[in-house]
Amino acid sequence: MEGKKIFVGMTCLIFVGILTLLGISNVEAQKVLKVGMNADSPPFGYMEKGQLVGMEIDLYTEVAKRMGAKIDITNLPFAGIFPGLQAEKWDVAGNIWIKKERIVMMDFADPWIRAILSFAVRKDSNIKSMADLKGKIISVQAGSADHAWLEDNKSKLGPYEIKTYDRSVDQLNDLLGGRVHAVARDKTRLQFQIKDMPEIYVAFTAGNEFMQAAAFRKGDPFRNDFNKIQNDMKRDRALAAIYKKWLGVDPGPEDPPLKIYTTPYEPLL
Repeated sequence: MEGKKIFVGMTCLIFVGILTLLGISNVEAQKVLKVGMNADSPPFGYMEKGQLVGMEIDLYTEVAKRMGAKIDITNLPFAGIFPGLQAEKWDVAGNIWIKKERIVMMDFADPWIRAILSFAVRKDSNIKSMADLKGKIISVQAGSADHAWLEDNKSKLGPYEIKTYDRSVDQLNDLLGGRVHAVARDKTRLQFQIKDMPEIYVAFTAGNEFMQAAAFRKGDPFRNDFNKIQNDMKRDRALAAIYKKWLGVDPGPEDPPLKIYTTPYEPLL
């Protein structure tokens, strides 16, 4: 029995290897687009009435539709997304900022939206800048680019305490309850998530602007297939329609939902 399992496993590996040599992706072969993402990230992806909804859900659903494939989305903590991608549990990793250290490990589609780190505080707080957070507790999503930025800048901008979370709703609840002094998160996500929380506001931004894109295993031919469909969605304004649906405004002509990149995007950091 054990020998049979090993034989089946080796057969699968050989099959995947042949597909790669032929330039055929797992998605093309199986007609299933498998996505791994943290769906605790409104407006990009989150649970509503038992259903996954959001901007990024709409993006992947439309890509799958245009390629005649089914969609299979796995919702998990952010820290598990990259290991699952490398282990071939899914074909696309969602909600990813493009960073220099990441392009060494994986390939990215062209950017489709901008991201910048911001800090939300209670309106009765006196915190207006990073200087005001010295000696304070900052909550952040574990394993995220926001987390890395806080760690990297702790010696320069601290001291401050970093408290990590898997769920953003817990971050906001702890901010309301006075257990942390600020929530660090991408501005688009934060503004959407606190729109019905009058006690909280985005006080300031920090760090550099990043671009966000879908991530793929290094060398996976599906990256180019995905990017072609995403560019089609930029040209026919389907991606712009998704942007407006969730954010209430149209993207500008040079914004990522409309911009066609003629060369691969190179992050500064």
